[in-house]
Amino acid sequence: MKTLLQGSLVCMLFLFVCPHSSSSQTAKPSPSEYKNTPVWISMIDNPSTNYYEAIKAYDSYWENHVKPLNGEEEEEGFMNESQNEREQERAAKKEKKIGKRLSKDELKAMEEKNYMILQIKRFENWKREVAPFVQEDGRILSLEERAEIWNKQQSKEK
Repeated sequence: MKTLLQGSLVCMLFLFVCPHSSSSQTAKPSPSEYKNTPVWISMIDNPSTNYYEAIKAYDSYWENHVKPLNGEEEEEGFMNESQNEREQERAAKKEKKIGKRLSKDELKAMEEKNYMILQIKRFENWKREVAPFVQEDGRILSLEERAEIWNKQQSKEK
């Protein structure tokens, strides 16, 4: 009798906890999460993402973090320096590469930087690609809706 009571108590707890855990996974992230966690990375992979929310998440995140520069952007930064300063900087970088191997922490930091640079590029590309399909409320037209519009345009042109 005692084990039956314990078993039914466990079942009831399971029924109450499971719906809450699954709904918390689909819940919209809070603005504090936007600032601390790069939720914008997963938002661009979700077809039901609101465009304006994704932009808000991206901007909020970078208000509190330093955006890494890729190699091209670093080179652009050199344009404002004198020739002598540029040469000194390049020489220092070469010396660093030759002089020591990267530690595990430095390697991990470099991998994280490269990952974020890739995600930034993905986000900026996503933003450009979906911009023509954003509705007033921020909803992005699905691929089917886009194809339907394209088909209508093609039939009008004929």
